[in-house]
Amino acid sequence: MADNVTIIGAETLVSGEIRGDQNILVRGRIDGRVSITSTLTVEDGAILQADVDAEAVLISGVVVGNVSASGHVRLSSKARVVGDVTAPRVIVESGAAYRGRLEMGEVGTTAASRSASRRASESEGAEVPGRALPRVQSPSRAVSVSGSPAVRPATPPRVATANRPAPPSLPRVSAAGGDAARPAWSKKKLHRRR
Repeated sequence: MADNVTIIGAETLVSGEIRGDQNILVRGRIDGRVSITSTLTVEDGAILQADVDAEAVLISGVVVGNVSASGHVRLSSKARVVGDVTAPRVIVESGAAYRGRLEMGEVGTTAASRSASRRASESEGAEVPGRALPRVQSPSRAVSVSGSPAVRPATPPRVATANRPAPPSLPRVSAAGGDAARPAWSKKKLHRRR
């Protein structure tokens, strides 16, 4: 590291936004936002609950938040990261734990302007990568296409399966034939118990 290093000690808690052009070495905790033009190093045991925008980010501790670097991001074997990582180069060592989305390639804008453009494209209805697509109507509903009448798809016939047998067919009773036409089981009188 260079001579200009700001160290946040192991017993130190910084809450708020940090800006600058010096390297920062974190051994304690930061809650908020970090925006620097040089290297941010998060040592083992340090906790960042912040969005990070820096030239290079070296992580050995815990980071909960989005990380954006114009140079590279390195996750050591002890790193624990929850959030989106955006950088031209990302190095993940064996043993590192990471949960989030990863964007690699040239980083021409800051994380704030990317999220603003993402929100703008969402409000215009454009498809955003990683976003769930809207649900499609089920085929049982009527569908109307540009002024034409609603079309209802045909319902498939019910088929008896091994799990659900077809209902038994019952004999029909006609009223025209009187008692002679009625089946024997329908001629019995019902007796109520008292």
